[in-house]
Amino acid sequence: MSGPRQWIEKGYFLNGPWLRTLGRALPSLLALMARHPRLVANANRACPDGPENLRPAELPYRIPSYREGMAFCHSDERYLRPTHLCNPREPDIIAMAHELGSFQKPPWAYAESVFRFVNASIRVDFSPPKSALECLRAGHGTCIDKMSLFIALCRAGGIPARYRLYSPQGVQALYDVYLTVDPLLQKWYDTLGFFILHGSAEVKIDGKWVVSDVSGDFYHMAAAGIPIPRFGEDPAETWIRPAGEVMQPEGLPLGFRTLVGIPFRIFRGTGRSINRSIQANYEKGREVLAKISLEDYDREIRKTYKPRWRESARIASRVLREMGDGP
Repeated sequence: MSGPRQWIEKGYFLNGPWLRTLGRALPSLLALMARHPRLVANANRACPDGPENLRPAELPYRIPSYREGMAFCHSDERYLRPTHLCNPREPDIIAMAHELGSFQKPPWAYAESVFRFVNASIRVDFSPPKSALECLRAGHGTCIDKMSLFIALCRAGGIPARYRLYSPQGVQALYDVYLTVDPLLQKWYDTLGFFILHGSAEVKIDGKWVVSDVSGDFYHMAAAGIPIPRFGEDPAETWIRPAGEVMQPEGLPLGFRTLVGIPFRIFRGTGRSINRSIQANYEKGREVLAKISLEDYDREIRKTYKPRWRESARIASRVLREMGDGP
């Protein structure tokens, strides 16, 4: 039976960690908007020919038809039950989980199959928040959308799964793709030294929580010269790390879609600029992996790769001084 205790467990309400995370980032954005109105105006007019999202013209996978009797997890235990925007009992989710080997493969092998599917097949982009089902049907989404899909597929297969969310600091290559394309976004990041929200998923296998980074995609990494994510590997070792507090909620809060969707509606030009940059990076990655297999690329890049983190603290001081000079 559902009640206040279960709502709290499922993360339906904005608690202290959520408020602290948002409280660190949103006031600085509002201050930038007030101090630099031209940047806001230019951001809204930017890149009129850029894509609103990176939805593929044709899905690179087939969503199987749900058949009566397909196995799925019925449990209402924590980390297995449905949560906001993440329903593992949707027929399409169950059918895709079955296609990927739910209740046919051992837990690690199944979770790894889901990991590879989401990383290889779901395009990352800058677009309004979606549910796990919407992400599966559309074939694209933000890092959070991809996490929701991964978590839903794992829960459908009987594997406990949760979010791992934080304000991130990324390597220079990530900064170049996402942030240099828009002056407002660039100033915001350089002022804070981190972005507002990112993360990975976690699954519980043999009693241990395993990190599962599905936030990017394989082509994206190859284009940036970053190792290919591996199931169970912490992305803090290669390309993105927490800048502060880490949240590990069972689910997303009610109102998440509305709250997080606000920047996507306000800064449409920024979104188009970012998506155009991501698209170019994706095509570059396809070219790289057309010449070398995914496994060979990853093996070779790991021999010499060292993450080059964005020097945000030094840059932030300069940006703050520049902000004092006016728009």
